[in-house]
Amino acid sequence: MTSGAKDGSHEMKVKAFLFAFKTVALLAVIFYSFCSVLVVNCNADLHFPRSVLHALYRILQLPAARKSRQSKMETPKKSPLAEKPKESKSILLEDFLKYANVFYLSIGMLAYDHKDNSKRKEQLLYWIFIAQMVNLNVVLVSELIYVFLAISKGSNFLEATMNLSFIGFVVVGDLKIWHIWRQRAKTTHVVREMEKLHPKRVDQQDEYAIQDYLGSYSRYSIFHFSMHMVLIWTYNLYWAVYWLVCDFWLGIRRFERMLPYYSWVPWDWSTGNSYYFMYVAQNIGGQACLSGQLAADMLMCALVTILVMHFIRLGRKIEAHVAGVESSQQDLQFLQAAVVYHQRLLNLCQDINEIFGVSLLCNFVSSSFIICFVGFHMTIGGKIDNLVMLVLFLFCAMVQVFMITTYAQRLLDASENIGQAVYNQDWFNADLRYRKMLVLVIKRSQQPSRLKATIFLNVSLVTVSDLLQLSYKFFALLRTMYVK
Repeated sequence: MTSGAKDGSHEMKVKAFLFAFKTVALLAVIFYSFCSVLVVNCNADLHFPRSVLHALYRILQLPAARKSRQSKMETPKKSPLAEKPKESKSILLEDFLKYANVFYLSIGMLAYDHKDNSKRKEQLLYWIFIAQMVNLNVVLVSELIYVFLAISKGSNFLEATMNLSFIGFVVVGDLKIWHIWRQRAKTTHVVREMEKLHPKRVDQQDEYAIQDYLGSYSRYSIFHFSMHMVLIWTYNLYWAVYWLVCDFWLGIRRFERMLPYYSWVPWDWSTGNSYYFMYVAQNIGGQACLSGQLAADMLMCALVTILVMHFIRLGRKIEAHVAGVESSQQDLQFLQAAVVYHQRLLNLCQDINEIFGVSLLCNFVSSSFIICFVGFHMTIGGKIDNLVMLVLFLFCAMVQVFMITTYAQRLLDASENIGQAVYNQDWFNADLRYRKMLVLVIKRSQQPSRLKATIFLNVSLVTVSDLLQLSYKFFALLRTMYVK
């Protein structure tokens, strides 16, 4: 073959690779546009992913079209003095819930009743949800059968233990989706109660420092779901990219068909078109599982963030009050309003525990097993690409645990601070009845609000050390079994 023919063949492969990349980018744009339409219909606007959308749009443009567009847009810059100052916009409660809503809508699920939902839209989402759950559970059953057969035959032990990590991840996602779906009425009640407490005007929101809380929560959420999206699509697209680069583009070797996750089916999926069907089904199932997990975590963290904001605001209000300046009746009215406010927050915390208690328990149990199995595979060695994906899997499991325990600790600290705020108040000149009632408030605050993984576990940063100890015990047991 001549050098010209080789160059032509290489150029065709490069063009094919660029075409495939642009196709994937176009599909990502279409998927995001679809999610954006759903989110807008639910009054939950997106801000962060738009930069990604614009970047993908620039990639898809032809160079000539891009150049002509840039020439058209070249206009003299306006003076900064001519620009009008931006008006501050009030922050809605939906701004805290938008990320969770996007991931729930991607699987056709609504965690709570939205005010502008139509019957047709509810019906469409219902059938999307049914289809997603059927596909997810079929994939789960096929993975369970593979592990059972591998263990019973005494073969493929390493593949079976790796599959157990994936199975644990899917089972937790399944349980979290099912439990939150059952708790829709209670979640709707919590959201409506928080909407009543939510400050509406900009000047009121400045007193709550609501912009700071939203910014902090958004940063945590973006990092959290970005890491998990990288994780799931690294596993999902690994073999597709491997074929595209090594076999199709570089022609290094013939590609052996592999699925993202080990599973069993009663036919030979490695031949024929059923391979592509199974590959797509596993990708969709993996994304549905991840969406259910991320949405539940981010919804819980959003509600806890709002609760912490109200606890801190109540503590500051109590501490700033000077008793005895006005009449004793006015002081008692102030304390009565503070107690009612405090009790509403305590009831909301109890409702949040009822909604997310099972999810929290599943999170910590699965994280313990995932850390154990992933750590086991990392210690026995293997290919570098598998080790990189395992490290990413382990890192995401730890990020999930630290995120949940961080918000749980913030809730615990903010709730405990109520008693300290009451003590720090200037109450020396207050009426005797007022001072006696302060003792009752302090006593109640000594039983702080906290996140609970049902009745088994109180969640805080201390939980992380307990989880790591449990994971190490399982790891040592598994390592001993493998050596023997």
